[in-house]
Amino acid sequence: MRFIKKDIRSGNWFVAATMIWTYVVLAIPALRGLNFEDPLTRITFILAGASPSVFGLFFVFLTADRTYIRMFLKRIVTLGNTKMEKIIIALVLVPLVTVFSAYLSFLFTSVPPDFSVLGAYTKNIGGLFLFAIFTLVFGPLAEEIGWRGYLLDCWQEKGIIGYGAGIGLIWMLWHLPMFFITGSYQNSLALQGLIPVLSFALSTISLGVIIGKITKTTGSILLAILFHFTINFTGELIPLSLAGELINALILTIIAAWIIFSSSSNKETASGNGG
Repeated sequence: MRFIKKDIRSGNWFVAATMIWTYVVLAIPALRGLNFEDPLTRITFILAGASPSVFGLFFVFLTADRTYIRMFLKRIVTLGNTKMEKIIIALVLVPLVTVFSAYLSFLFTSVPPDFSVLGAYTKNIGGLFLFAIFTLVFGPLAEEIGWRGYLLDCWQEKGIIGYGAGIGLIWMLWHLPMFFITGSYQNSLALQGLIPVLSFALSTISLGVIIGKITKTTGSILLAILFHFTINFTGELIPLSLAGELINALILTIIAAWIIFSSSSNKETASGNGG
């Protein structure tokens, strides 16, 4: 028996379930004033952080469509027929933009790029490998099966505005409770003022457009996971100054705007039929 369909309405139900679960779970440490380092906070972050992929798989199996389920699971572990050039772009785009932003920020502020974390890890390859695995699991793998997997499948007919900017907006709002938990990355942004928060919001939505386009074009959820990995991994290894973050957000916004414009020219924005 097929309980749900793979359509816009089902995607909306997925969003509602994921957001409600995340907000309720993270309300526990937020309302109790717990620090990010508190064991209970860590547990709630795991429970909330994995919710997009957990709910995504739950909704996929609810379709009871064996062909869709089989193909969906295959897309998680394979790159399909993705051309090598698209794989390279997905893996190097964020690191290149980050490094460029760091040096461009240096030209404006005279504050040199911070490669201290990267330098430390180059002397500890084993630690770097373990950190890479941790970063891959807690974030990309825990989220993308839901965001750019099931939800993109449901919202792809909305065009790039829906499966790109729309999911990017949901993705950004999903992080909102984290701003109220002391010690979290998002909370550190809030403590710096409104501009870093707006920069985070703009970057997240823009990245949603970019990663949405990559996933829609290739059909590979694995590539979305790897792209998300480059975001988190690069951000940890090469932290940017406030000026660097603003430049980074601006560059990503320009790239996202170009994708939307080119997709609109190809009549994908409204129809969702572009590739």
